[in-house]
Amino acid sequence: MRKIRLSSVLAASFRDELERIVFFNPEQSSVTAPLLDSVHRYGVPSIVEEDGCLRFRVDAFGMLQTLYAFDETEPPASLVGVAMFARDKRACLLVLHLAVHEDFTSQGKWANAGVVGQIVAAVRGAAIRTRGIRTLRILYPHEIRFDLRVAPAVPPRRPRPRSGKRRPRPRPARV
Repeated sequence: MRKIRLSSVLAASFRDELERIVFFNPEQSSVTAPLLDSVHRYGVPSIVEEDGCLRFRVDAFGMLQTLYAFDETEPPASLVGVAMFARDKRACLLVLHLAVHEDFTSQGKWANAGVVGQIVAAVRGAAIRTRGIRTLRILYPHEIRFDLRVAPAVPPRRPRPRSGKRRPRPRPARV
């Protein structure tokens, strides 16, 4: 079993691996149309180095939130996946790009590690914890929408009269 760790921080030393997974991934051909649609709508992701760490930005949102997956089964750890996401509209978290090393895709030799599932679950958890987010959208391989707050809002209780007197409760009819 592979040991996968998720992190929102990526050291600059991983730049080559990151570029290969995101920009030169041999599996990109399977998601060409939705990938191009995302690029046209939001911009091409570019890698930015800040304080020795790597992040992504796109024209539509500026800096993106990013989650990285590492395989720590054997040292040194290797980068195996990345998700880029941003708040789109007030109540929606949008996953713009999700890239996984080909060995960790559903067809790869380490498919059972479930990297995509772990990344999506972590982003979903972050969306649930973020105030106001009601929907998570993932753009590809095909658009998926998760409604995070399905339960209807509970109506507020009616306030009691200010006089301090309670309203009489209706009594059940006696038969």
